[in-house]
Amino acid sequence: MAVLAAVAVLLCATVGGIGWYFAGVASEVDHTAEYPLTIVDVSDGTVTLPREPETQRIGTWALVWEHGGRALLGPVVSGDEDHVVRKVVSVSHGRLEKGAAAAIDHWVYSGDPKSALGLDFKDVTYPSRLGPMPAWLLPGSSPKSTWVIGVHGRNADKAETFRAMRTVHGLGLPMLSIAYRNDVGAPKSPDHQNHLGDTEWNEVASAVSYARANGATGVVLYGWSMGGAMVMTALRHDPSFVRGVVLDSPVMDWNATLDKQGDARHLPPFVTSLAKTVLERRIGIDLKDFDQRRYAPKLRTPTLLFTTADDEIVANGPAFTFARTAPPGMVTHIATQGDHTEAWNVDPSAYEAALRTFLSRVR
Repeated sequence: MAVLAAVAVLLCATVGGIGWYFAGVASEVDHTAEYPLTIVDVSDGTVTLPREPETQRIGTWALVWEHGGRALLGPVVSGDEDHVVRKVVSVSHGRLEKGAAAAIDHWVYSGDPKSALGLDFKDVTYPSRLGPMPAWLLPGSSPKSTWVIGVHGRNADKAETFRAMRTVHGLGLPMLSIAYRNDVGAPKSPDHQNHLGDTEWNEVASAVSYARANGATGVVLYGWSMGGAMVMTALRHDPSFVRGVVLDSPVMDWNATLDKQGDARHLPPFVTSLAKTVLERRIGIDLKDFDQRRYAPKLRTPTLLFTTADDEIVANGPAFTFARTAPPGMVTHIATQGDHTEAWNVDPSAYEAALRTFLSRVR
């Protein structure tokens, strides 16, 4: 009996420890860069990379490597079962070298709107509950118009919003790309923890107030990944000034997404369930509140929704359900190939055409 009791205690401690660790991963603030690939060869305007799902995808991508290197990649031109050879369109930073640690970057661009895209902008701050928050403001044709507010995803930064900027700018709309709590250069939350949008949505509301105070006649909220969860929460609290919503690979249900991440780590379902309970108590979140499917029938704001078939980060089934159960014509759902937030990369022209049409309708 003593042995059985000891085993039971050890098992409970192990399961509890795994649950605590997984909950910590979900709420961790981490802005470090990872370089999982090694450049195999560089020659004649091409680069050879290990054959991985991300290195052989069609579309527009950047290759980044340690110490700030960055190159725009073209199509796959050759390869074998172990390697992919891609054309190098340009090298914007650093020098491509064989053996360097590298990664595929679906954000494509880096720097600021001027250095990355040639677009004029202003570094501004908007008031928030935690203090001044930094943002990029692309002025547009006039401040007295509909503003687009770009909200990046978890542990990302404002650079995630670059891919939408040319389209927004082409329509003459101002765009405010915001940082929020725990971002690099932004005020930290009291516990230095990521709250999965449960507190961060307040910055979206603050950004809307800033836009309104500076001439905006309405806003379009544009969220990537967790930014989508933040946008939807802000919309539910006050839809009055929101003309439209754009969601790119959004978290539409944290329970489903955490289940997906638990499966990817080969956790038994009961361990994942425990981890979610620990997470709720640890950061004070009610995960059920982030199941947007519950609110779809009441949606009254036009929404453009992008999902990707191979999303390894976010469970996109809830997004399909959300689009299907919203009032007819309220959600324009575009399902593409690609991984998380890669709908633009797979087909930039199609993505931008859909975005342009939507913004022209709701502006």
